[in-house]
Amino acid sequence: MAFTLELLPDESILIATGTGLLTVQDFADMFEASRKLLDGKEGPIYRISDFREASSSFMDLIRMSQMASKGTQGSTTDPRIKAILVGTNQWVSLARTIFEQPQYSAMRLPTLENVEDALTYVRAQLSAQAAQKVTAS
Repeated sequence: MAFTLELLPDESILIATGTGLLTVQDFADMFEASRKLLDGKEGPIYRISDFREASSSFMDLIRMSQMASKGTQGSTTDPRIKAILVGTNQWVSLARTIFEQPQYSAMRLPTLENVEDALTYVRAQLSAQAAQKVTAS
């Protein structure tokens, strides 16, 4: 698999690191592995997808976006998952632009330069959500 997945202990954070030339099958495998790792967990779960060392063909990127927009468990549009992209290359920018199109998902995907910044962002989001729950109680 061209992805490695790490579910952080005691946190609702999954880190997916893609390397090399990724195909639509690599994404299908990653979505399935995510589904298995997240089985029985409630959202929100933040998946930080690190694409700094990855690329893809334009056609695989389009096919992946179509597949990911179907809302299946483990995919980018799984209602439990909040996707965060990591990377500044042209491929990441194009992927984000595709996902923002209404025919795919119209999702706004936060994009950060590195995993450390993504973790800081996600932990701030989780902290704010926890504070809202306490206030609402």
